Amino acid sequence: MDPDEDELKQLCLGIVEEADAAAVTPGIVRQELRVEHDIVYEDNRVFEVMHEMEDNGELIYHLGEYNEFAVPE
Repeated sequence: MDPDEDELKQLCLGIVEEADAAAVTPGIVRQELRVEHDIVYEDNRVFEVMHEMEDNGELIYHLGEYNEFAVPE
C-alpha cells in the first residue's frame, strides 16, 4: 500500500500526536506505519516528509540528539 503524500503527512502527524513521549524519531514513525498501517517506506522518505512538515509548521524539531519531532503546542 502506498498512500499519497498528503495521506502520509496525516498519518505521520497522527502518530506523533498519539505518542506517549515528548517527541518521536522518524524511525518510530516508520515502524508505526509498517506495523499499524501496513505501509513501508525507507527511513529517508519519512525523514524528508517530517522535515517538510516542520518547514510548514505542522511539526517542530525537538532539539534532541536523535532527530526527534513533536507537535507544536
